[in-house]
Amino acid sequence: MKTLFKNQTFKLICLFLILTATSCTEDPVFEFDQAADESEFVESKIISFEDIETMTQETIDGELTEDAESNGKATNAKSSLTIERRSYDFSGETKYGPDSGIQLNGELKLRFTLFHASFAIIRGSLNLEDGSRAAVRGAWVSDGVVYLIIRLSRSDFIYGYGIADENGDIDGRFKLFNRNGRSAGDWSADLTGLTTPSKSIVDFVAADSRFTTLVSALSEAKLVETLKGDGPFTVLAPTNAAFEALEAIPEGDALKQVLLYHVLGKKFRTQKLLRKEIIETLAGENIKVSLNNANEIVINDTVKLIQANIRTSNGIIHVLSSVLIPPSFQLPSIVDIATGNPDFSTLVGALSAADLVETLQGDGPFTVFAPTNAAFEALDAVPSGAALKEVLLYHVAAGKFTGTDLVEKKTVTTVQGEEVTIELIDDKVVLNGSITVTGANIEASNGIVHVINGVLIPPSPQLPSIVEIATGNSDFSTLVDALTAANLVETLQGDGPFTVFAPTNEAFKALDAVPSGDALKEVLLYHVAAGKFTGADLVEKKTVATLQGEEVTIELVDGNVVLNGSITVTGPNIEAANGIVHVINSVLIPPSSQLPSIVDIATGNSDFSTLVSALGTAKLVETLQGEGPFTVFAPTNAAFNALSALPEGDALKEVLLYHVAAGKFTGTDLVEKKTVTTVQGDEVTIELVHGDVILNGHITVTTANIEASNGIVHVINGVLIPPSS
Repeated sequence: MKTLFKNQTFKLICLFLILTATSCTEDPVFEFDQAADESEFVESKIISFEDIETMTQETIDGELTEDAESNGKATNAKSSLTIERRSYDFSGETKYGPDSGIQLNGELKLRFTLFHASFAIIRGSLNLEDGSRAAVRGAWVSDGVVYLIIRLSRSDFIYGYGIADENGDIDGRFKLFNRNGRSAGDWSADLTGLTTPSKSIVDFVAADSRFTTLVSALSEAKLVETLKGDGPFTVLAPTNAAFEALEAIPEGDALKQVLLYHVLGKKFRTQKLLRKEIIETLAGENIKVSLNNANEIVINDTVKLIQANIRTSNGIIHVLSSVLIPPSFQLPSIVDIATGNPDFSTLVGALSAADLVETLQGDGPFTVFAPTNAAFEALDAVPSGAALKEVLLYHVAAGKFTGTDLVEKKTVTTVQGEEVTIELIDDKVVLNGSITVTGANIEASNGIVHVINGVLIPPSPQLPSIVEIATGNSDFSTLVDALTAANLVETLQGDGPFTVFAPTNEAFKALDAVPSGDALKEVLLYHVAAGKFTGADLVEKKTVATLQGEEVTIELVDGNVVLNGSITVTGPNIEAANGIVHVINSVLIPPSSQLPSIVDIATGNSDFSTLVSALGTAKLVETLQGEGPFTVFAPTNAAFNALSALPEGDALKEVLLYHVAAGKFTGTDLVEKKTVTTVQGDEVTIELVHGDVILNGHITVTTANIEASNGIVHVINGVLIPPSS
């Protein structure tokens, strides 16, 4: 403590000589009366009486003062404090020495003018009953010891010490020095008045530039209103420098838990803290208060107080040199950090798609370079499949490396196997020469996270082909089946480059029916363009010619890329080795696409030759070329062959009309209806058996939902015979 202030180390006798020298008359040098009580003058272990006496002879730099116009407000513009003032009923009596029996009674008024970690400077006056007024200076030490220097006159001084109780009352001893020598006695001061400062805890820290980080943290943790409440609270307030010393400031619930670990649910001056030693915080965990070997107050054995016992309207503030971390504090995992921050939503989605979430929930430790959503958006296209996994693993290093560690290492080997280079440019940590760490050292339970403003691309990524992207994603299984049926797989495995608009399974399900044959091929080729066009390229082009021969239109609507006025690109810019893929939410239908009629479907498939012949014989071809719509159950040649004999004449017509219903009914529609009335007049029953659509209890729909321009065709494995036939 003595190293904090200039200590002139005068002996008490030297002080007496100086005081005597200030008199206009030749006063005798003070002599100790050996007959007086020689009991020891008990001092605080924290700071000596002599230090305080020397220190308070003049106003200390930063000390609060007030004048007649300030109404009790601090006149030091640097401070956010209101001066704390106390009034006491003072009573003293000399019991030993030449002036034994003197009564000193009056009103003691004290102002707290400087708050230090271990004591507060106090100044004021003692207004005695005889009308005289004595100047008072001294200190209130953090362990409850009170030092008073009372100047009764130019040559009469009282040196007093006392111990304050929890109520603020003080009992102690004093020594009176004057020309007669030294006398000693006892004194007491009963608290009669206490100024309540006008500022709450929150108001105080908000007005003090040392606590801007604390104020922001309280706001983020939604604790401002709590600490504006009546309390009383004791707040252990870390400075900005204390927060800066952390590797990373916690977030979310972790931040709230840390802050509550700095709040006590009662008023605790340091005297009470030292006496209790172990105190529970609002976080539910205890802090330990003690004196270190230098007699400085420390929390949890290491964190020092910078200032203590600052009174506010709803409690007390003690300023800390470091942030207290709860003993049981559990940092979030790397995955928790990512999922808890909406700015990492793209990263979280990518980790999930690449099956890396569980990996980064492991023990680690890992160092993760975490690109923001904006970083991913800046890519031409987000990789997928194996390429995505390669890219993500290039953002992870085994081990825990802070920003400082990385700069010292200069390179770090990633889990993907290749190195990331690190350098310091204009005080910023830069990766691979261009990507900046914008948020360093976010602590995690299993490592550390550094936020970056770009996506790191491995020097030699192996991108998948367009077909590999489709086959590697279960949401494209219908598309893959369609490409296979249309014999287009090999085409899209070629060098390209191609731009593919890829409908999801849901997009295909939204169709009344998936086209087949040449119609399917036409539709699929309408989803492919020659060349590689990103979303931005497409918006600039406005139209793109497809391999089917017709154009797709492109526009930007409310920030979304929209095709042909209605179909939205939901996943743009998936990079492929031979082009690029854009996921879309509907199937594109060529403008000139003309679905075949029911008759065209039948005549175009050799497996319906018997049906076509029968329709011709029954003169129903023209009927089924009409506008419809019709639902036709189409028996194959094998179905007709299974009959013992093919009906003729009107009987044939009756049978064929029993295969036609007015209206367009998909397989799902039929199952829901359970029966459908045919043009012949009788009903066909429909049920779902083991996933198959069954007609009249025994005939199976082998191929459902073949779209026609005038209806829909369902292929069946038997000939339906009308009940009335």
